[in-house]
Amino acid sequence: MCVLAWAAAAVASLSPVALAAGGAACDPPETRLELWRESLIGPLETECWTPLTLAEFFSDGWDRPYDSIDHTNPRQTWINSADGAFYRLAVISGTWAQGTSDVVDTANGSFFLFTPLNRRFEIGWFLPFTLIAPDPRSPATAATRGTGDLTVAPRFLLMEDKEYSITANCYVRCPTGTAETGNGVASLSPDIEFWMNPTGHWVFRGGAGVTVPTNLTAASTPLLEANPWTGFNLTPGPFSSFDARLAAGLYLTPSDAPVLKHLCATVATNFHTRLSGGTTSYFSITPGMRTGIGRDWYLLAGLEVPLVGPLPFANQAIVQAIKNF
Repeated sequence: MCVLAWAAAAVASLSPVALAAGGAACDPPETRLELWRESLIGPLETECWTPLTLAEFFSDGWDRPYDSIDHTNPRQTWINSADGAFYRLAVISGTWAQGTSDVVDTANGSFFLFTPLNRRFEIGWFLPFTLIAPDPRSPATAATRGTGDLTVAPRFLLMEDKEYSITANCYVRCPTGTAETGNGVASLSPDIEFWMNPTGHWVFRGGAGVTVPTNLTAASTPLLEANPWTGFNLTPGPFSSFDARLAAGLYLTPSDAPVLKHLCATVATNFHTRLSGGTTSYFSITPGMRTGIGRDWYLLAGLEVPLVGPLPFANQAIVQAIKNF
């Protein structure tokens, strides 16, 4: 009886995290710096993962390092879709857009980075480091080169379970880019995003929010009007907008496939509409794919086709390489 009582007391003293991990050493780090280090570069201990609830948003997860779920259906980002989940990865992205009769061909190269600091909070970094955009003085015949605006996104994980996750985000666009390319814009884009695996290998993800420019001037507005619906997530520069994204994907191969690991076919839709200064809307569809190519590298490709609105291009090819770390 004494042995049973001692065992019961020992089990009761274990934290919920340790219990969820089957007794593994999943105690929170002792210092904030150690918490950040483990979240950013520490090993991903999936056995220490536990669900997070909205009711415990302010009390649970802030003292625990980022850990990924042992995914059957990965939550990794897709092309032109909302995220709705936390990551620890880097992305190199390149696009080439075929022009229209009103706009020349355009292109850009971008770098994305997701840096979690604990289970509840991470920062996304989005930098178009090179781009070719229509020259606002002659958009149908000439292009200009420059850099895009850096976007920094504080992201909060509201809830997470094996079948779903929901995040609250605020994309802060900083006026670091070249004004002649339609950049040099400051704006705020708060939104709510979700990831959901309702059945089998089907995954749905999406988000909804608004974009509000904060630094419009008489000089910048004509430049932005010449390049509508362009930028980090195709949101406009010279007016406020409502933005919505919805995507669906089907995972066709498992993680242990000999080739094309976690191959996924995806379809993403993007919708933006003016909230001020008019009723112009934009809608596009992007069929795409993603697959593992070894050593935590993934290859993504998609073709965006705008269907509604002032068209910034006829179609846009997008290729990305992702590295989990």
